[in-house]
Amino acid sequence: MPRQPILSVLGHVDSGKTSLLDKIRHSEIVEGEAGGITQMIGATEVPLDTVKDVCGNLLQQLDTDLTIPGLLFIDTPGHAAFSSLRKRGGSISDIAVLVIDIEEGVQPQTEEAIKILRDSQTPFVIALNKIDKIPGWKTENECFSANIQNQSQNTQQKLDENIYELMAELNEHGFIIDRFDRVDDFTEKIGVIPVSAMTGEGLPELLMVVAGLAQNYLEDQLQVTEGTGKATVLEVSEQKGFGTTIDVIHYNGSINKDDKLVYGTPEGAETTEIRALLKPRPLKEIRLDRQYQEIEEVNPASGVKIAGKDLENVVSGAPIRTGKNVDKLVEEVEKELETAEHETDNEGVIVKADSLGSLEALMREIKEADIKVQKAKVGPVKKSDIIEAENEASEHRAVLSFNSGITPKAKHLSEDKNINVFSSNVIYEILDNYTTWKTELEERKLEYALEKVSRPAEIRTMPEHVFRSSNPVVIGVKVVDGVLNNGSLMTEDGELVGGIKSLQDEGESLDKAEKGEMIALSISNATVGRSFEAGDHLYTNITKKDYKRLQELEDLLTEGEKKTLEKIVDIKDSVDPHWKI
Repeated sequence: MPRQPILSVLGHVDSGKTSLLDKIRHSEIVEGEAGGITQMIGATEVPLDTVKDVCGNLLQQLDTDLTIPGLLFIDTPGHAAFSSLRKRGGSISDIAVLVIDIEEGVQPQTEEAIKILRDSQTPFVIALNKIDKIPGWKTENECFSANIQNQSQNTQQKLDENIYELMAELNEHGFIIDRFDRVDDFTEKIGVIPVSAMTGEGLPELLMVVAGLAQNYLEDQLQVTEGTGKATVLEVSEQKGFGTTIDVIHYNGSINKDDKLVYGTPEGAETTEIRALLKPRPLKEIRLDRQYQEIEEVNPASGVKIAGKDLENVVSGAPIRTGKNVDKLVEEVEKELETAEHETDNEGVIVKADSLGSLEALMREIKEADIKVQKAKVGPVKKSDIIEAENEASEHRAVLSFNSGITPKAKHLSEDKNINVFSSNVIYEILDNYTTWKTELEERKLEYALEKVSRPAEIRTMPEHVFRSSNPVVIGVKVVDGVLNNGSLMTEDGELVGGIKSLQDEGESLDKAEKGEMIALSISNATVGRSFEAGDHLYTNITKKDYKRLQELEDLLTEGEKKTLEKIVDIKDSVDPHWKI
């Protein structure tokens, strides 16, 4: 008999992932164990009897009777959790349910989820949520197939328009989709199931479709091999009376209490004894339950809490192996850990994440954004990370952290050394914030460079405002065009006048003067009447070095500066056609 398929729920924040799971847990289910839902370790087990009860007559549409024991929904929705459900060669999720808000369509986290599904080659269906918000929609029962017949033509058309818009968006990512009841071959098209987490509408169809997909297309994948227990760590937690425990999703083989447990850490594979296998009570979430049933053996697919010695260094998303042949188990875990290592550069930012899967998802996006990374590890941001970031170039003095937290010492040092830690549980927010900061940093660098270079300016000296005629000349001038800041001045014939010593306005020093402003200008090594005449137009004397730098900074120049620079180039070329070489 095949195991039950493992299903993960993904989607953007507020798309209704959690609400949909909550509805699945309680819809049409009587209290108690009989026909009920058993919730385990961040997972919701839906037995076959419950699937049949919820689907009702809809199952008659399937070509074969269901033989799978049920469905295991991962109860940690989101693409980060999905990425953590990893094994060598891909994800342990057999099918994914991508929840999309009908009013919002594809959002940033939806795109991230789609990329992960595509890269992991995980089959998925789309739960198009919140159909109850379509104007005029009537909900009479939980069966979408029956309700759609009762909708007005305008309402049905509105639903189709939403699906067509979604078709166009998913087509950009290489997927062909259609409403589930219009799909002839689910290997060619992605089925869209209109649902409402609020009313429960469409849940019978959702369970029917995923059960049918598993039954008809994943038969070989759901076969369980005997021997080595294989699982993936969801999280590490403290449990009263048991110490450090690990919550795992068990997907193949069997786990026995007397097995050796081999697990992944940042330093490699470690081995310990299994002290207890803990199962939560029916209808109780493992994180909330405090009365566990100790069991001797676990069969897949299931969630279980494992107690053991020295589990503090277990990494979320790390592989688990159980059995008797420890050497073989260690080799398997080491090989799987190797696949989680990421290629890094000699320079770049520091990347941290809360799990191997999250790190994988974040690194995928970072590489696409062409961001250099010098280190990528699982775990909180530590003092050593800040120290390493401090030695980097300015644009790399940063840590990108996906939901990994930061130690107090690291936080204090990052503030003291002005090292930016971009942290979020949303990948695109991390990258957006870092990219914005990097852009602003580059702009500040360019602006600083512009302050140091001699900017193009044309000025008119004012005969009535000669305050000092030589050594240095102090004269009132008006900026005709461009921006006057530093360097030297020349005449309209290209003759050198002298150096710009200072700019003042009513006794206050200025860094620059712009078009239309009148200031007092101090010119060194110049004499009025010999170097130039009062009333002359003068230009900044742009050097070959400054000219090349101004070309690099062209985007920061005003239109007046660009026009003035052309005049200056003409003057310089008339004197020396080769001055730019």
